[in-house]
Amino acid sequence: MSDPEKSIELFRQDGEEFRSVRASLRNGEFVIDTQDMGKSVEEFWGDSDYEFWTIVPKEAWGQLLMALSIEFLANDPKATDRLRDICLTHGVPHKWDRWI
Repeated sequence: MSDPEKSIELFRQDGEEFRSVRASLRNGEFVIDTQDMGKSVEEFWGDSDYEFWTIVPKEAWGQLLMALSIEFLANDPKATDRLRDICLTHGVPHKWDRWI
């Protein structure tokens, strides 16, 4: 059974210069992709749109989580709370516990 596809738009710029950035889980891969359209794309690439992406395979998700933790949670004394809150906000299964 394959993983269900999930996708969300992370950023959108409408207007003369258009940009859309999406994050997706599909076929065991985490993908962030971008689509640009507008005059600057046509001038630079000679086409109506330009798309580019980064793909991280499922077997590297643990490494990606460590890298994201270093980039976004390092030197944050509330990193444990922030991670828990992110999980709660986005419905991510997690365990939280304490020891006294």
